Amino acid sequence: MYMLWYSIFLMGAYLALFFLPIGAIYLWQKRQTSERRSPLTSMLLRGPGESLRNELNDTFGEMVVLLLMFPTMPLIFYALHISQSYLGEAKESAFRITIAVVAVVGISCHLIFKIIALLKRIHKLRLGYEGEVAIAQELNQLMREGAYVFHDVPADGFNIDHVIVWPNGVFAVETKARMKPKRGRGKEDAKVVFNGQSLKFPDWAETAPLDQTVRQAKWLAQWLSSAVGDTIRVKPVLALPGWFVEVKAKSDVAIINGKNASGALGKLIHTELSGEMIKRIAYQLEQRCRDVVPKHFPKREQIPANV
Repeated sequence: MYMLWYSIFLMGAYLALFFLPIGAIYLWQKRQTSERRSPLTSMLLRGPGESLRNELNDTFGEMVVLLLMFPTMPLIFYALHISQSYLGEAKESAFRITIAVVAVVGISCHLIFKIIALLKRIHKLRLGYEGEVAIAQELNQLMREGAYVFHDVPADGFNIDHVIVWPNGVFAVETKARMKPKRGRGKEDAKVVFNGQSLKFPDWAETAPLDQTVRQAKWLAQWLSSAVGDTIRVKPVLALPGWFVEVKAKSDVAIINGKNASGALGKLIHTELSGEMIKRIAYQLEQRCRDVVPKHFPKREQIPANV
């Protein structure tokens, strides 16, 4: 009986040492937010890749939870050993231990496969996020020329990566980050050919990004036209960061690689907009994009849209 209570004590100590740091961190964070509050008093504008960044954080959190489950596996064996050593019979013990071993191995394999799948998703999300940030940094240069640039504009069930409003018109930019092959062919491994209907990469071809870009531009045109009470045309633009783009045919979709955004988009005089119309459109987009709550702002307090 002494050994049983001693084993239970060891299990309790193991659990305490495992969860104590987590509890300490949680209490420290609660104390910081309870004694201080954010100095910000209004919603923030969405940054480039805002949706992908949030999804990345959620995916990382999910993976951390799965990783934390692994240290509990030895407890299963230990608890089974204690129960069978002091409360079970020898014949039943061997069978139950075998079942437990199979169960633990199965659970561990399932966790490993889930973690691998999450790692693949993290890689894909990170690539997309970095691609959007890279294009955003180039497009932001247009603000020096009087353009309004918005990122990760929320729509009906999707997001438009970038929207540009300036005298040359309104542009809806969709960013697609694609990995390049390593074949030692120099620029040939980094060139995409656009024939007006599809994108020809070195090893594959795509049409879905073009269709997506057109759909998003149409939605933005309809929403802006309704919001400002006037017909607004929107030019669809597809950005492929880091690729050399060779355009062989005309299309409604403009293809850019993000470099020299001012020069590339400056040639696309889609629709001339007056200064008053630019401000009206920019106002509507800002109201839609200003929805990011400061992290440490108390949820019980209401944040005015603009202060």
